[in-house]
Amino acid sequence: MNRIALFLTLVAISLGSCASSSPSPDVVPYRQERFVILTADDFGASENINEGIEFALSRGAITAVSALMNFPSSHGALKELADRYPQVGIGVHFNLNTGTPVLDPRRVPSLVDAKGNFLAVDELLSRIRAVSLVELELELRAQIHALEGLSIRLDHLSDHNGIFSFYPPFFEVFTRLAREFGVPVRSPLTASMKYPRLFPDAGTTKKGKDVAWRVVGRDLFGALGLLPYTNLASIEERVERLDELGIPHPGILMDYLYGNPTPSTAIHMLRNLPAGVSEIVVHLGTWRRSGAYPTGLDIDYFAKREQELAVVTSEYLREYARSLNIRAIGFEEAVSLLE
Repeated sequence: MNRIALFLTLVAISLGSCASSSPSPDVVPYRQERFVILTADDFGASENINEGIEFALSRGAITAVSALMNFPSSHGALKELADRYPQVGIGVHFNLNTGTPVLDPRRVPSLVDAKGNFLAVDELLSRIRAVSLVELELELRAQIHALEGLSIRLDHLSDHNGIFSFYPPFFEVFTRLAREFGVPVRSPLTASMKYPRLFPDAGTTKKGKDVAWRVVGRDLFGALGLLPYTNLASIEERVERLDELGIPHPGILMDYLYGNPTPSTAIHMLRNLPAGVSEIVVHLGTWRRSGAYPTGLDIDYFAKREQELAVVTSEYLREYARSLNIRAIGFEEAVSLLE
């Protein structure tokens, strides 16, 4: 392939995560009834993340927690959290990229590297067609059972790094488990994808482009094969699939705070929150640092986790949301509103 063709391929893949099948409106739909689920992701991955989430809970700043269940050293803290804040739903954040599996790595060889660690995101995407769906489902069930083994009720399901929202065969496993366990799920549709002019340069978009470039570096033709899954029309098909299966989900995932955690970003997001039920995902953490972290954990984002925590726990932000008639709810209440 010549250099010009390679360059065009890279551009296509980089833009794929925010491509739209139709012109995006300048503003989102609006009406008075607006509800938001405030979910803190990644509980379990490190001590500073756990502390940040607990601090936000103590301030009443979040309404749901999405936990990485492959970190047994954090199970005791998660159980204490569930007992202390019974009003807050705890879900499983399906994980294939950080740390090691719940199961013995020898049982799920297509999910791990030679050392038994989960594959990095770009490595997984490069060999995603070689992943055994049987092994995948075994591991995801084990992650759910790890939560249930703590006598914590499963509140919802979400996916770490958006892998299950992205790849249709994985999405089918995801939806099968959601139906079996009777729980709502995170929407695969992000605000930055649906309304790119309103939410430009989102951190998730930037991260997606960076991953795309690394996948291209590993396997150009494999990356081209993944391109059709990245556009808006493809993602909206997965939203329609959730509706067909009767799986409750928020209308959209507000991802704009990630990468730019400032009060003005949060205010912009609240002002443009769509009608109905949305989910805002936050990535929280404190100043605490330790010597060792699991493979795949983005430690470069730790400082911004501290910033997100400061923004999310701001009393001003909470009062601003009230002034806009936005009500914070959990997944359980969302289900009744979505019926």
